[in-house]
Amino acid sequence: MEIVSLIIAVVALVIAVLAYTRTGGIEEVRRQVKAAGSAADTLRTRTADALEKLERTVRSPRQPAPPPDATAPEKGTEAEEKEEGEPK
Repeated sequence: MEIVSLIIAVVALVIAVLAYTRTGGIEEVRRQVKAAGSAADTLRTRTADALEKLERTVRSPRQPAPPPDATAPEKGTEAEEKEEGEPK
């Protein structure tokens, strides 16, 4: 009975090896690993670019709108009229 089990195991091993080589074997696995590596490199580059853009956006000096100055002359005031009347 043990010999029959050994023969079945050997036949199963041979069938597994044949199926593995028929589907591409180790070369197929290497090709898929290489393709996954290049996809990871592309993703890494895109992520780095996005993070760099985000960093520039966050770290950029924000220039708030100047608050309205009560001492600044408004349009149509005497200061503008004086400037307009002066020769240029």
